[in-house]
Amino acid sequence: MTGIGSDLIGVIAAAVGAAAVLYAGMHLARKLGLSPAAWLLPAGIGLSMVAYSVWNDYAWFDRAQASLPAGSQVLVVGHDSQPWAPWTYLFPVETRFAALDPAQITQGADGTRRAPIMLVERRGQTVIVPQDFDCAGARIRPGRADWMPAGDDAAFATVCPEGGTNG
Repeated sequence: MTGIGSDLIGVIAAAVGAAAVLYAGMHLARKLGLSPAAWLLPAGIGLSMVAYSVWNDYAWFDRAQASLPAGSQVLVVGHDSQPWAPWTYLFPVETRFAALDPAQITQGADGTRRAPIMLVERRGQTVIVPQDFDCAGARIRPGRADWMPAGDDAAFATVCPEGGTNG
């Protein structure tokens, strides 16, 4: 399960765990003669749900990167700020990235190279897009599009580290 479903299950599990711990703590406090406020239980549960959600958003990139094949390189990372999470305007959260596995680069008969680019999104499906590279001509052809200048493309720099020569 990916996306919103697994996030929801995680938030519910955090809430149930927090409820159990807080309930036991409040019960112990009452046994010791203290009288904790009744609002502490729902407030603690809500706080644990928010804390888990924030942690999950910020930890996603590291977990996703760790699940890539060994030797994979992250090419570009996309950050977003979200209105329902105002702290992301100060500390944007990673929501997508492009990666390349150098072990998957193949050499074409015409001197070009082909590499599958992995496009990974936080709450979406991972898409693998084959991209062609003409190292000698410093050109790229993403998907089934036309050839275009490579410019400062991060994938080109990884696939053709020697630059404009087709070594």
